[in-house]
Amino acid sequence: MGITYSGKTLWNEMRNNVISQIIVSYDDSGVRSIQFGYINNGALSMSKTFGPSPVGYSSRIVKLKHESEFVTGLSAETCNGYITSLTFHTNLRKHEVVHLTFDSKFQKPQKIELRSGILKRCEFGGFFGSFDSLRLISIGFHVRPVHTDVKIKVEIT
Repeated sequence: MGITYSGKTLWNEMRNNVISQIIVSYDDSGVRSIQFGYINNGALSMSKTFGPSPVGYSSRIVKLKHESEFVTGLSAETCNGYITSLTFHTNLRKHEVVHLTFDSKFQKPQKIELRSGILKRCEFGGFFGSFDSLRLISIGFHVRPVHTDVKIKVEIT
């Protein structure tokens, strides 16, 4: 599943860019785990769960219109070592999965937004991140370069 260091396991989910669903498990502390569903040959195929078992936690499922919708970015908030807010941005809309709020006497959340400039499905390269025995620690995504058929004319005089 990934490399483990200092109690963290690194994960990298790059097998397919046609995501059909994203399942996020959480409780009142923050995001615990994440799992991805892909369409392969017309059938749903699930990734491993990244983080502890979702049993006993609340879950939300983001369903993407996989024929036309693809991930272009994400935004999150972290507080006290937990991801407390997580939103997936697509070419069609934003999907807020979790947004926990806390009493103002606690630490203020740190806001993070990853904008990629992705314009085509083929540019999305999959997700990566880390987790430990308690929670999903981090999440990010790969962006693939787009190859163009631009012809460059070189003239030597």
